[in-house]
Amino acid sequence: MTVCPVDCIYEGDDMVYINPDECIDCGLCEPECPVNAIFVDTDVPPNWKEYIQKNTTESKRIAGE
Repeated sequence: MTVCPVDCIYEGDDMVYINPDECIDCGLCEPECPVNAIFVDTDVPPNWKEYIQKNTTESKRIAGE
């Protein structure tokens, strides 16, 4: 996703992942998400909380960390 000024979004096989350690919380990606699945971590809906850890793990794996 080219909208990210710090390139913290990584493309996986079936979805994209945001590395929370690299994200500067600028919010530019939120309106670009076609499925409205990007939230500030404190605003993640309860049924999507499991994706917080998956996001961290997968973004770092894809980045080679």
